[in-house]
Amino acid sequence: MATGQLFYDPIARPLSSLGVSMPGAQYNFFVSGTTNPAQVFQDAALTLPYPAVSLNGSPALFTVVTADGTGAMPPIFLNPKTIYRVQLYTSNGQLVEDVDPYVPPMPVTGNGQLAFDAQGELTLVAPVPGGSGVTLTINSRSGGTALQLVGSGAGAAAFIANSTVVVGTQTATFAATNKPGSATTAPTKWLPIVADGATYYIPLWL
Repeated sequence: MATGQLFYDPIARPLSSLGVSMPGAQYNFFVSGTTNPAQVFQDAALTLPYPAVSLNGSPALFTVVTADGTGAMPPIFLNPKTIYRVQLYTSNGQLVEDVDPYVPPMPVTGNGQLAFDAQGELTLVAPVPGGSGVTLTINSRSGGTALQLVGSGAGAAAFIANSTVVVGTQTATFAATNKPGSATTAPTKWLPIVADGATYYIPLWL
């Protein structure tokens, strides 16, 4: 079952171009590239959708979430399988912004945290006591691309593993001298990784 992602954490409180809160403001949610209403939900389990309503007598339906008297929105959960278009209106129906597609921030799940620093570097913080660790799962959509790691240049490691490498008298034997289905060949490139400050190289066959 999909778990919803908060549209805004902790509370959406949209501001006008003058930086003033907007009581009664409305977020409208559509399927990206269309004016078809897209469901958003009141709960993370995605079981309580906000209703699609008609506005100003129009036969069209809109998924609308309205701010309270202080300009604060109720919790809004997005379906991670939907690409959204989001429009923000004042209480008087004036369009403030139209974002398509809306790209949500990095989700936070469980009792761990994702933290960005000022340089845009991402840290996955371990869960509080009682957790079993941090698991990062990356599911590529159909037709999408795999995880991409980019180093700072040739020979620079794109992957660093610290405080995890085992040393000792283990013995490893490798018989591979080629890529599958080919005669004996030399690696065409070497992939550097850094482990506890030392650089190691993994052979790559093209």
